[in-house]
Amino acid sequence: MKTHEQNNTESPTTTWKLLALIFFFVSVSLAVWGWPAITGRLSNVGFSNPYPLIDPARSFTPQEHFIVNLQPLREELRELVQKEGPGSVSLYFEFLNTGANINIGQEVRIWPASLSKLPLAMAVMKKVEDGAWQLDTELVLKEEEKDAEFGALFQNPAGTTFTVERLLQELLTNSDNTAYHIFLENMNPPELDSIIIETGLEELFDKKGWFSAKEYSRLWRALYTSSFLKRGNSTRILKWLSETDFDEYLASGIDKNILFAHKWGRNQNYRVFLDSGIVYIPNRPYIITVMIRGDGSAGEEGRATMILQNIGSTVYNYIISYTN
Repeated sequence: MKTHEQNNTESPTTTWKLLALIFFFVSVSLAVWGWPAITGRLSNVGFSNPYPLIDPARSFTPQEHFIVNLQPLREELRELVQKEGPGSVSLYFEFLNTGANINIGQEVRIWPASLSKLPLAMAVMKKVEDGAWQLDTELVLKEEEKDAEFGALFQNPAGTTFTVERLLQELLTNSDNTAYHIFLENMNPPELDSIIIETGLEELFDKKGWFSAKEYSRLWRALYTSSFLKRGNSTRILKWLSETDFDEYLASGIDKNILFAHKWGRNQNYRVFLDSGIVYIPNRPYIITVMIRGDGSAGEEGRATMILQNIGSTVYNYIISYTN
């Protein structure tokens, strides 16, 4: 027969159940109310947040990865840009942990070439989220939508069907122009404008449809924070963009083992050479966008490629080696 004292002794199983319950309560509270609202609740069960007014994510990144001093990098980049010639380069860099940034040639706007495929892809994915399309919705290729400049979808006969998911992957990974035209043909202006309206990017394009590096970089921040699309769909887009095998521009200066989700573009008629994306250095991610407009002189593509490579390696080496 058990004594009264024995009946009130907690077993190890009971203790673990209590701890699991507390952990569950903390996790759910964080997701629903956030730190400031639940500080009192946590203190009642033995937990407290010493910094209730600070972003809770701040606790997960060590102090040494919060870079704010960019002046040496800024000066080096300005020197590189000046070699290309005044008014021909638009460059924007943002360190995502702190928001510290460098903006060079902010008044310069450049024709976007294939970089325009990223906002289109985001608008398409928004249409999927709204239920108008599914990823397995099939769209039909028309003869007038074929474009042989980039990608291989143009090799298919008119009447071929492709799923939305396949077209998105080709659009972002292989910069397929035919996929681009298929989407444009099957979307209406309000759907195309959704990303501009909902993200406040009214200044992304000017009247000619050109944009600056800083404005374009805001698209990457929208994907990184998943503020426009759901997390799963933002991740899909970033994953496809990280799978491109193009490495002639900014990517050439970045370690091949570091993930770089980016969109590049070039057009000989407009003499533009562009690259933009997120470099995922562990604990030190950053956005980098470089847009170059040539002057029509001989060898301009080679010079543009060189400056893109130099900027890519300069930024990468500064961030990877920075110490407080």
